[in-house]
Amino acid sequence: MKTVYLFIAFSLASLCVCAQAVKIEDYKVKTAANAKDRTAMLDALRARLYKEWKLTFEFYVDHLGVGNNYAWFTGSADRKDGKELVMPDDSYDCCHVEALLVKKNGKWVVLEEGAFSTDVWYEAIAKKYPAAPKAIFGKDSPALMDY
Repeated sequence: MKTVYLFIAFSLASLCVCAQAVKIEDYKVKTAANAKDRTAMLDALRARLYKEWKLTFEFYVDHLGVGNNYAWFTGSADRKDGKELVMPDDSYDCCHVEALLVKKNGKWVVLEEGAFSTDVWYEAIAKKYPAAPKAIFGKDSPALMDY
């Protein structure tokens, strides 16, 4: 019986170590290796923002960390048609965007996003999504607060 308990304890410890050893990839720059997923992520975000803004956006990626089927995006957006992006009022701060995405059934889906916010809406978001590897958010990100 003691052997069974030791095996279970060792197995659980191994799972914890493996969970932290997730490979994190940097998709900031589009490459042949990441083009399909990177495009799918940005298209999912583009579609989500279109619902609210009725505009098609072009993104400039500052950070796009990917791991364990989760992705964290930070960057900025402009109108794809080249016209000036005008905010409706002072409750918006042009032109930054942040988003947490997950790959479900082979498709990237936006879990949460914030476009043009005047606050740090994503503070401690990593705690809300424990399956998302902390390293996708980047060092010192407000997403990691309370860790």
